[in-house]
Amino acid sequence: METPASWTGDYSLQLNEIAPDGKIRTCVLFNILQDAAGKHADQLGLGLRQLRENHLIWVLSRIRLRMDEYPEYGDSIRIVTYPSGFDRLFAYRQFEMLSADSGKRLGVAGSAWLTLNPENYHPVPPEKYIRNRRPWNQNREIFFQKDLGKIHMPQEQMSSLILPHRISCTEIDYNNHLNNAYYAVFTEDFLGEASKSLVRMRDVQINFNASTAFQDTLYCQGV
Repeated sequence: METPASWTGDYSLQLNEIAPDGKIRTCVLFNILQDAAGKHADQLGLGLRQLRENHLIWVLSRIRLRMDEYPEYGDSIRIVTYPSGFDRLFAYRQFEMLSADSGKRLGVAGSAWLTLNPENYHPVPPEKYIRNRRPWNQNREIFFQKDLGKIHMPQEQMSSLILPHRISCTEIDYNNHLNNAYYAVFTEDFLGEASKSLVRMRDVQINFNASTAFQDTLYCQGV
């Protein structure tokens, strides 16, 4: 059986997944992208369980999402995802978000992943384990891959607004740290508190610099 170079799947939006504007919450979209990546990795023989057998885990390191249009309650969103190569410690994966009904592109995302030793969280170059095992879609469209660099602290005066978040047990994921979607939640919460209004993020990049564990306190601040 030929291994699929990409994965396509549809997700129907549920009532508990929409924001007050009737459209999908950004954090739900991040969770959907993570789920799609995991499903394709399983098909490639590189899923969570397969990697653990080789004493490795996947960790999302960087992701940028840009949405031109958010789907609404009752819509189905189609995710197309595929790996797009390596760069030192990073393995890259791309995403397209389409309307399952019309095929219209709603948004795109690019991501960079690390393979880590689960005992000490030291990075292991992914090429050493998966090089030449699968096709890497080098001729397909790539989103933000060259733009997923470090995010530098802003030069402007930081806001006096600081929102602390005590990490609860329900926010901890399979790799025993804060699930990546909650960073989108906390970012949106900060923007809403700062603007005193409900917000909708159209273009957002998240870089993970360190693991956040159960009962840690994460402080959100901006300009």
